[in-house]
Amino acid sequence: MRPNLNMKYTRYIWSLVLAIGLASFSPSATAFAADKKKPEIQQNSRTAQNNKPVWGKKVSRQTGLYTIRNKSVANGLCLNFNAMYYYGDVDMLDQAFVHGFQPQNLSLGGGLHFGYLMPLGRFCNWRFTLGAGYLHGNDSARYNIQDNGLKIPAGKGKFNSVFGEANVGVEFYPFPRAGFYIYAGLGLAVSYINYDFYKTEIPKGNTVSVLPMLPLEIGYNFYLGRSIFLGISVAVHQGLLDMGHANLDAWPLDKTSVFQWGDGYFQIGLSLSYRWHNCEVCRHSKW
Repeated sequence: MRPNLNMKYTRYIWSLVLAIGLASFSPSATAFAADKKKPEIQQNSRTAQNNKPVWGKKVSRQTGLYTIRNKSVANGLCLNFNAMYYYGDVDMLDQAFVHGFQPQNLSLGGGLHFGYLMPLGRFCNWRFTLGAGYLHGNDSARYNIQDNGLKIPAGKGKFNSVFGEANVGVEFYPFPRAGFYIYAGLGLAVSYINYDFYKTEIPKGNTVSVLPMLPLEIGYNFYLGRSIFLGISVAVHQGLLDMGHANLDAWPLDKTSVFQWGDGYFQIGLSLSYRWHNCEVCRHSKW
């Protein structure tokens, strides 16, 4: 009886060992072990995605094309109100601000621009601008004084014009969470100019001029809420030519005149804009 009892206990012990061994290799245990390693694998995967960014075509909460770190980098419409200061050939001082502000060169204008977000960079917008304004200048009061005290007119006369300008360029926001931007582009200005020059064979008249322009601007957009921004900007619009029918002030009138440094104008503006796609093109960061 005793040997049979020992064999029975031995059989129970081996059965228990076998059951424990099978349980340790069961699918549920394997899944449990995999779950314990899963956070580490996900973390490594995220690190790899950051190191090797891939552009996507739709928004994803994990690796989306867009983030919302800078609301100013967005699609939107903007209305501008500008004060403009002409400089060029018909200028009291020949060079702007050499001896102070000249009120006869100050005028007003406005514009509308559309900003379009695309994968140009992490903090960039394309901007398409249509603007209009009124320019005028007058250097009739400028004289050269001879030794005998005689005043010789040195100015050309005066002009005024209405013009329209179309530009395309890039709006760059260097800081992730700020509305400060730098803008540069290329454009074309079409002017209808009335002039009164006493140094030409045709002292009075009007003409149409087409001039390629280089606009440069810095500004800041203040977020007011509900995708609405108030902006302030300072810009210069520099003409790339200064010859007959390619100027801002009708001088020179002669088509065959030699190239000179172009006319231009300074601009200080306030703007009100609505940007409906508040996002930032994102290559290396996530939500």
